[in-house]
Amino acid sequence: MTSFEFPGEYYEIMRRDFRNLAAETEFLASCAPPGSRVLDLGSGTGTNLRRLGELGYSCVGVDQSASFVEYARRAGGEGVEYVHGRAEDFATDRRFDLVYSLFMTLNHLPHDKLRTVLETTRCHLAPEGRLVLEFGHLLNFVESYQQHTVAHHRGDDILITRLARQSVNPHAATWRNEETLLVRDADGQVSLYDNFFDQSVLTGPEVRGLLAEAGFTVTAEYGGFRKEPAPGHGRGPLVIIAAPTPKEAI
Repeated sequence: MTSFEFPGEYYEIMRRDFRNLAAETEFLASCAPPGSRVLDLGSGTGTNLRRLGELGYSCVGVDQSASFVEYARRAGGEGVEYVHGRAEDFATDRRFDLVYSLFMTLNHLPHDKLRTVLETTRCHLAPEGRLVLEFGHLLNFVESYQQHTVAHHRGDDILITRLARQSVNPHAATWRNEETLLVRDADGQVSLYDNFFDQSVLTGPEVRGLLAEAGFTVTAEYGGFRKEPAPGHGRGPLVIIAAPTPKEAI
């Protein structure tokens, strides 16, 4: 289960503390030329899509958060369309040159939905298209686990204090993240939001196996968006590029 129903402008502030938009944009642009059709599964507030739209891509974003999609639509973006819905429910007759899912969106899917989502994504791709997945794998979770954390995020005279609690369900191989956001706006008003999300614990071999079963061939793996090698010790996120496997090779 996942809940991200708080104002998108606050997510944008927090996102800047975790992500490198320039590196992500350069990476994604290297996977498909300008003018390509792009699908973002788990598009959040549309940060990546707005940047790609500026570069001439035709973009569609899908996200389950009504608040984030509302913010993304208000923020606009040339050639960008937003759909409110879950990745596993998204259906379209259109074909895309690039489909991507970043920032642990894959981990937010239940284990029993992963193969179906990847098979559906295979149908969304053009024959020469590419799929980019960024996900956290086992040691990511083990090493970053903290039962309680407090973090502060600042932007445009807004202060966000994030109080987070993690708990583990070992039988389901999931992490539950429960967060309380205390937000002080520029006018001194304070608001409170409760947020939670579950993340499935994945491993590299598991995802590679699911991709093969869904009709994909892994073409590259990296340890980040600077295309650095995936570290041998297994820590940090894993970024995988995959292509549809030709039918004659299946």
